[in-house]
Amino acid sequence: MANVKNPFKFGDPVEGDYFLPRPDLEKLVSQFLENRIHVVLIGPRRFGKTSFVLNLFRQLEEKKYSCVFVDIFNITSHRDFLQQILRSLRQKKNWKKQIFEAFRSIPQLRPKISADIDAQTGQQSLGFSLDKTSDKDVKEMIQDVLSSLEKFGSKVIFVIDEFQKIAEINDKGWLEATLRTHMQQLKNTSFLFTGSRKGIIYDMLNNVSRPLYRSCQLIEFPSFGDEFDDWIHLRFESVHTTCEHNAIGLLRKFVQNTPNYVQMVCFHLVAQNIKHVTTQIMTKTLSTVVSQNAYAYQTLLNSLTINQQRALRLVAKEQKQIFAKEFLKKYEIASPPALASSIKALKEKRILDEEGVRRGSVVFDDPLFAFWLKEFT
Repeated sequence: MANVKNPFKFGDPVEGDYFLPRPDLEKLVSQFLENRIHVVLIGPRRFGKTSFVLNLFRQLEEKKYSCVFVDIFNITSHRDFLQQILRSLRQKKNWKKQIFEAFRSIPQLRPKISADIDAQTGQQSLGFSLDKTSDKDVKEMIQDVLSSLEKFGSKVIFVIDEFQKIAEINDKGWLEATLRTHMQQLKNTSFLFTGSRKGIIYDMLNNVSRPLYRSCQLIEFPSFGDEFDDWIHLRFESVHTTCEHNAIGLLRKFVQNTPNYVQMVCFHLVAQNIKHVTTQIMTKTLSTVVSQNAYAYQTLLNSLTINQQRALRLVAKEQKQIFAKEFLKKYEIASPPALASSIKALKEKRILDEEGVRRGSVVFDDPLFAFWLKEFT
């Protein structure tokens, strides 16, 4: 039998047939950006924010917008932040001339065009040198590079992904204030920020003492509705596979409506050449996928204190009303304050999310870890 192209994709941002559009959200975000109203999109990780933004880019570029996407998930310093901006600009192959001209006035960057050769294309590439650059100079260059956005077109969209990371740099709000200044001064540029740490971002935007106070339109990135179930059914049908409606709903519940994980499990179902997906088959496949990460999950669990391990098991298995006396007793947790302390520590480790804690429920940053705890421990 000839190989069938799998109609599902996971891991990387999706596009084309693998992407389910969100037309209402696209229209709303576009209206804000086109009117120079800066936007923050906030939602869980692996929820499709990057895919959404990259798809939005294609639409905006058709309207003659110049778009830059900067991922700062791994930054720890101002130097890292600057490097990520420069890396994103280097990827804009058709901007080479504009970048060279814009950065000629920033001597510390020393843009080079002839010295670097792209290993894949053999073409001359644009490089930057930050060797022996002091922290003071790095700060100046960040300001200069942001100011240079006005030279990249009459309409620019500047995206910072995992926006909350700038709040983790211990600089007394300098980077936040720098962004605020350029958001106000650049008349050709709209800023779009995406993030996953709701508590941090809410404080950045709603705390009157923070530089970015009320500077952006906050939009919570929504989970898909029933249209996602219909889309999954159609994707299965494209390879002559049927799927029970309840099976998709069950999967979405298990993975906290995370599109990347829904597509991942469905990918494995197609790869196994299963032609009729039941709830039992769906659950079994999810269990198989999760068990493949068992070593990593066990290692993570073993790195935690006993109280934190107990708290995680309680949260994963009970999900709601986690401070109830019977649950504390069942999982051998001394008191509500002891549970609250463990939850706080687990949030700081980014194992749990802030959402829902005050309502007596907690969301896992990785829902597959929650499923593993519930089913395998």
